[in-house]
Amino acid sequence: MKEYFGFNGKVTIYNLNYYCFNEIFRQIERNCVSSDSKDDLLKYIDLIHFAISCERFTKAFKEWSPDLYKKLCIENIFLNRSRWVEIDFSNLHDHMEGLSMKEKKIFWTDYLSNIRENEQLESLNLIYEPTRYYPEHFDRFEEFIRCLKNKNKLRELNVKLKGYSFETLPEISHLESLQLDAHIKAHTLRKFCELNPNLRRLKLGNNEVYGRLTDIVEHCSQLEYLSFVMKQGVDAVEYERLTKLSNLHELTLLGEHQEGTLVKLFQGLAEKQTHRMITHGKILRNEHRDEGMPEKQVRRICIPETYVSSEEAFALASMPILISLKCCMRDTSVYSDLPLTGNLTDICLMPHPKQYDSVSDRIRVTFRANRLVNKMHDAFYQSMKSQDPKLWHQASDQEYGEINRFRVEGGYDTTTLPNLISSSAMAVCIEKIVLLKNDPISEQEVTTMAAIPTLTTIRCSITQVEQMIAVKLLQMKGITEAEKRVDRIRIECFEIRLTHGLESVTLSLNFFEKDDRISPKIFAPLANLRNLKGIVIKGNNIGGSLLELFERLASLKTHTLQELDAVFLDPEELAELVKIRSLKTLKSGFFCSKNMDLLAGMNQLETLILTVHPQGSLRKLLKNLALQKVQALKSLTIQRTKLVSEEIAEFTGLRSMESLQLGLPEVQNWSQPSTDKTKYAGVKYCKECRLPPSTYTYEQNQIPVHTLTSLPEEKTLAEQFDFLTELYDSLTPVNLELLGNLPNLVELRIYFDYKVEAVANLLRSIALQSPQRLQKLSFSSHDVRLITIFDNLRSLECVFYHLHDIEHIAHLRNLTVLQINNPMNILMWELLKELNALPNLQSLIFDNTDLEFLDLVEITKLNGLKHLRIGLAAKKFVFFLIQLKNLEVLEITSTHYAAILEPNFIFSFLVSCPNIRSITLYRYYGFLRQNYINAIINHCKLFRNPNDQPPFKLRGVWSDFTRLSQLTKYNDEFIELERVDNSYQDYEESD
Repeated sequence: MKEYFGFNGKVTIYNLNYYCFNEIFRQIERNCVSSDSKDDLLKYIDLIHFAISCERFTKAFKEWSPDLYKKLCIENIFLNRSRWVEIDFSNLHDHMEGLSMKEKKIFWTDYLSNIRENEQLESLNLIYEPTRYYPEHFDRFEEFIRCLKNKNKLRELNVKLKGYSFETLPEISHLESLQLDAHIKAHTLRKFCELNPNLRRLKLGNNEVYGRLTDIVEHCSQLEYLSFVMKQGVDAVEYERLTKLSNLHELTLLGEHQEGTLVKLFQGLAEKQTHRMITHGKILRNEHRDEGMPEKQVRRICIPETYVSSEEAFALASMPILISLKCCMRDTSVYSDLPLTGNLTDICLMPHPKQYDSVSDRIRVTFRANRLVNKMHDAFYQSMKSQDPKLWHQASDQEYGEINRFRVEGGYDTTTLPNLISSSAMAVCIEKIVLLKNDPISEQEVTTMAAIPTLTTIRCSITQVEQMIAVKLLQMKGITEAEKRVDRIRIECFEIRLTHGLESVTLSLNFFEKDDRISPKIFAPLANLRNLKGIVIKGNNIGGSLLELFERLASLKTHTLQELDAVFLDPEELAELVKIRSLKTLKSGFFCSKNMDLLAGMNQLETLILTVHPQGSLRKLLKNLALQKVQALKSLTIQRTKLVSEEIAEFTGLRSMESLQLGLPEVQNWSQPSTDKTKYAGVKYCKECRLPPSTYTYEQNQIPVHTLTSLPEEKTLAEQFDFLTELYDSLTPVNLELLGNLPNLVELRIYFDYKVEAVANLLRSIALQSPQRLQKLSFSSHDVRLITIFDNLRSLECVFYHLHDIEHIAHLRNLTVLQINNPMNILMWELLKELNALPNLQSLIFDNTDLEFLDLVEITKLNGLKHLRIGLAAKKFVFFLIQLKNLEVLEITSTHYAAILEPNFIFSFLVSCPNIRSITLYRYYGFLRQNYINAIINHCKLFRNPNDQPPFKLRGVWSDFTRLSQLTKYNDEFIELERVDNSYQDYEESD
C-alpha cells in the first residue's frame, strides 16, 4: 500500500508500467542494431544485460518480443536455477552453427555445466525434430540426457524425438509424469518405469514401441493416467494385463486396433470394479464410513480414433465406476441399449473416428437425463443421520439419475436435430448444442432449437450468432420458472450469458478480442428479455458501439434495468443510457467528458462507480447533482482519476452521500493470475480529454484509437487505463478537508497517493462536524491517534507503521472489521495481544504478513472471529486455526507446496467449525488433488444438510485435474469449487 498511502516521491524504474518498459526495450534494441558485431549475443549484449537484471524485466522482455527472447537464448542464462526448462535442440544447433569450433566447445561445456548445477529443476521439455541426419547433434542430445543424473526434484519429463531411437536413460528416479514421442524399445521403457516407481502419468505419443508395452505393468503401481497409441490392426488381447494397474484412473487408447480384441481388457476392468464395489458396500453398511466410492479405479476411458465393436461397447458401459466414456461405434443401432444409469454420467458417442471427421460440417449435442420430480437434496445427510443403508442407496440412485449426460458427435444436415429430438430411445433432454459449421442454419432449425426448453448452451460460428440470439429469445418466452438457470451463446470472440434469478435476468456480454465482422446491432434484440435487471459488459469492444442496444432499452415502455457494469461508455451510448429511468447502479469508465453531466438527470441513480474519467470533468456533474431537490445518490466511487480542487469544492452540496471511495486498493501479489499470453489492445481516447485540465486546446472531442502492443492478457485493461491517465496531474487537492462537510457520510475510503497533512485535515474536519457518524474508514496516516476520535467506528483498514500504534487501535471497542497492511514487516505479536480488547471483532484481515507461532497463539484467543485472512510462516500452523469454532470464511495468502501424503486439513475445519462455508488457498500448490476433492464432496453430502447450509466454497490451485467432470459426482448444491487464477471456464466442461 505504500504506493498510495502516505509515501511521496518519484516512481522508480521497478514500478514503471509495461508501456514504459516496451519503449525502453525498443530504444536499447535500436542502439544494439547499429553495432558492427556479427554475433547476435555480442550485438545485443546491452539489451541482454538489462533484460536479465531482475525477474520483472525478464518477464516484461519476453512479453514484449517472444521471438527476440528466443533468438538471444535468454532462457540459457537461467539454466542453472530455473525450475521449468524447455530446450529445442534444433534452435540450439542453429545457434551453434555460427560459432567457431573452440567457441562451440566452450558454449556446450558451459551449457551442460549449467544443467548439472541446477538443483531446482522440476520440469524439463526436450524437443529434437531434425530435417536430416546429424550424428554429432544426436551425440549432444545423448550427452545432455546423461547430465540429468541425480535430479531429485525433477518431477516432469517430456521428450519429443523424431528420426532417432530413445535409448540412453537418464539416471533420475523421482519422476511423476513422463511423456514420450519417440522410438523406444519396450525393455528400455520398462527400465525407465522401474527407475521411477512414483510415476503417476505416462503418455506415449506414437506406436513405435518395439516389444510388449504391458511389460511396464509390474513397475507402475502408482500410475494414474495412461495414454498410448495402439499398433494398427494388431490383436489387442495383450492389453488385458493393464487391469493389474491398481491405481489407474484414466485410460486413453489412440490409433487403430483389431476390432473386438479389447473385450478382455474391458471385461477385466469391469469385473475388478464390481468386486471393489461389493467390498466397499459391505464396509459402508457395516461402519458407515464417509470415504465415498473407491477412488483408485479407471473412471475415464477415451478411444477416439478407432471403431469399437458392440461387444466392446457393452463391456465398457458395464463398468460400475466408469464416469466418462468417449468412443465411436460401427453399429449405431445399439445406442439405445447402452446403459445410461449408474456412475456413467458423461457418454460421448461418435459415428466415425475422430481422424476421419470433417472439421467444418459437424454437430455435437449434449443430453441430460430429466430431473426427478421428488428431489431429496438432503438424502445423503438423512441416510447418515438415520444410518439406513436403503436410504443411502436411494440417494445414490437418485443422484445418478439426475446428472446423466449423453453426447453425440457426427455429421450435420438439416434433419439431424429433428431426428435426435424425436428419437424415442433418448429418454433425456438436450442441454447443449455445438455447431461445428460456418453456414447459417435454416429457419426450421431455428424454430426446432427454440422449442427445446432444456437447451442452455449453444456454441456456434460468427455467421450463426444472430440466429442463436433469436433462438434464445424465442425459447425464453415459453419459460416461466428459470431461477438459478444459466444460458450461454458462445463464439470465438465473445460470449453472451443470461443468469436467471428470482424474477430477474442479468445479461453478460464478454468480449475476448476484437473482430470487425461483429455488427453491434445484433445485440439490440436482447433488450426485450423479460425481467432484465442487470447488464455486464466485459472486455474492450472497440469493434463498434453498443448504441443500438441502449437505444432499444431506452425506447421500451416499461424500464426494468437497474444495474449496468461496463468497461467504457462512449458519449453517444451515455446519451441513451440516461433515458433509462429505472437504473440505480452504474459502473463504467469514460474516456471523453462529453455528456457526462447528463448523469445528474438520473434522479433514481443511487450508486455511481467511475473506473476512469477525464480529469476535471466532474465539476458540472457534481454541481447539477447538488441542485437536485430530492437527492438519490448515496454511494460514489472514483477509482483511477484523482480529483482536482475545483471538484472537491462542489462535493459539499451532496447531502445524500453516505459512502465515498477515492482511488483503488492495490492488488496483492497472491491474488494476481499469471499468464504469458500476449495480445494487442486498442484504446479509444479523446485528444482533448486525455490532457490535464490546466491545458487549453482548440481540439473538440476528437476520438482516435491508440494501439498498445504485446501486452500480457491480464494486464491489458490496466495498461489502457494507464494510457488514458498518464498525462493527468497527480497533486493532492489542497482543500480535501471540505469533504468533511458531507452531512450523511458514514463510509470513507481513500486509496490514492496523497499528502498526509491533507487527509489529517479531512479527518479533523469530520471529527469537528460529527465524530459519531463515521462507521467505516480506509486510509493511512502516520498519526494513528486521529482514528481514536471515531469511537463509533465499525470497520477500519489501515497501515501499521509503529508499535505505539497498537494502543490507539485497541481503543476502538466497536470494531467488527479490522484490515491491516504491514509494509514495514513489523512483528504482529504485540498488536494481536491487544485485540482481545475488541469484544465485537468478527473479521480480521492481514496483508503483506506471514504470521509466526506466537502470533497464531494470540489469534486462537479471538473466539468471535468469523472471517480471517492471513499468511502463515509455516503451513503446519493452519491446524492452530481449527480452534476458532465460529469461523465462516478462511483465506490463506502465503505460498506452500503439498508434500507426499499431505494431511487433508480441510476435513478438520469441516468437522470442527460447524459454520465454515468458504476456504481459499491462494498459493497452495499440489494440494487440491482429485482424491482429496472427491472425499470432501462425499463428506459434504453425508454431513452437511443443503436445506440448512449453503454450498461449501473451496477456492485454490487445482493439481491433477482441469475439469469439474473429472470429479466424482460433483454437485454445486453441496460444494462450489473455483480456481483462484480464474482460468477455469465451465462452458468448456464437455468439449
